[in-house]
Amino acid sequence: MYLAMLIAFFAFAVWLEWRYRFTLYGTRRERLLITLIFFIIGVSWDSFATIHRTWIYPGDGLIGIWIGVLPLEEYLFSLIVPFWILTVYRVLDNKLSEASMRRKQGTEA
Repeated sequence: MYLAMLIAFFAFAVWLEWRYRFTLYGTRRERLLITLIFFIIGVSWDSFATIHRTWIYPGDGLIGIWIGVLPLEEYLFSLIVPFWILTVYRVLDNKLSEASMRRKQGTEA
């Protein structure tokens, strides 16, 4: 179930990029670097919390592949969710900016 949700979030973010014809990153190097930073922070945070038993991952909803102390889905979470958040932010920011400009133009006329 967790993996299915992650796939849906990723697919939605890719669709938003396609639908609104933008990319989050200027270059492949930038995409790799920023993704790597998010990944390292996310995996470090999750690993620390898991080792200290702040978070646990019960078997229900997981596919059962573990890498170190984390399930595979948690690694994917660290890659997919920041991409999804940035994509949704970009779309909303553009839409709100456009609406604000239209309001300003309407009041100036």
